[in-house]
Amino acid sequence: MATIHLVSDSLERLQGFLAGIEWTNDSALSVVSVDPERRTAVLCDRDAEEDHHWRLGPFGLEAFDSAA
Repeated sequence: MATIHLVSDSLERLQGFLAGIEWTNDSALSVVSVDPERRTAVLCDRDAEEDHHWRLGPFGLEAFDSAA
């Protein structure tokens, strides 16, 4: 089980993405928390072994270096 940290510059885009996960959820992914002010979300991925950091942009997900 791993954690996915998701960042977006658009709260609306982030909320739409999370609503899509909730709607199509096959129990592998679940939304743990959402911070609307920082436009971030934390998800639990039951199938993954490593934590991931992603940025949600206008063209989808891209790798995000959380140390930057």
